[in-house]
Amino acid sequence: MTDVNEQSFSAGSATDTAPASRSKSLRQRIPAPIWRFRPTLQPVAVVKTIKTQIIPKIVLALRSAPILKPTESAERPSTAVERFAALTLGNDDGAAFAYVQELLAGGSTVEAIFLDLLAPAARQLGAQWESDVTDFANVTLGVGRLQLIMRRLGDRFVEESNAGHAGESVLLTIIPGEQHSFGLSMVAEFFRRAGWNLCTGPFASHQELTSLVHAHWFDIVGFSVSSDRRLDELKQDIHDIRRDSRNRNVGIIIGGPMVIAQPDLVASMGADMMSSDATTAPQQAHGLIEQMKART
Repeated sequence: MTDVNEQSFSAGSATDTAPASRSKSLRQRIPAPIWRFRPTLQPVAVVKTIKTQIIPKIVLALRSAPILKPTESAERPSTAVERFAALTLGNDDGAAFAYVQELLAGGSTVEAIFLDLLAPAARQLGAQWESDVTDFANVTLGVGRLQLIMRRLGDRFVEESNAGHAGESVLLTIIPGEQHSFGLSMVAEFFRRAGWNLCTGPFASHQELTSLVHAHWFDIVGFSVSSDRRLDELKQDIHDIRRDSRNRNVGIIIGGPMVIAQPDLVASMGADMMSSDATTAPQQAHGLIEQMKART
């Protein structure tokens, strides 16, 4: 499954919220994400890992596809999603993207494709696996194609916006050790389109995450929370980020299915606010930065 890790950008031009004497020394280029390779597992261990860890995490990742307000599309959303989801599971590698190209040629925007097609298709794939309609291999194939389509449309998505360069820097990730979220990938595209300097996870360890925010300036750190299995770790991560962050006034935003279901997690986790809509997340994050400035 393809990650959004390859969409890392420089934070060197981010808006300075630190004292003037520290601002130049604190800003550095955000490094490319570190890839770590683990020793090869034995066949029995591989099967056990797939059944007990990988498959459940993929389903959680698909559930995290953002539930957003639909935009206008050239075809009735339910019909389009059903047809598109079937194409992502077919034998033709290019069929799903060709369908997207047809919609774009017919006047649909990339934003409409993201909100009305890709996100609901991801949720449908997860639902099909849970109901035994689709097996693990096909779900993996379908999600990989969704990720590839979103990446191929990324530059065009940015071009659709008239927004100027925001200049702020954001780190978007999940709790280290969790499966990368399709919804997080889409949220990252909206931040990129809004002109943010962007760095994304997931990270191999909690130490890798905290070391990054200690070494590089981020105005905002955002977490996507798909389940309640690692909330204690999330709370500790947020605590450590505030303690070690190069930006002493870093803002923490959390989103995802768990936060939507349990809004009180914002306070209990020690975050500053929640975001439930990818389309407005960059604007919310900018507002949080302004609040942080006002406090100092």
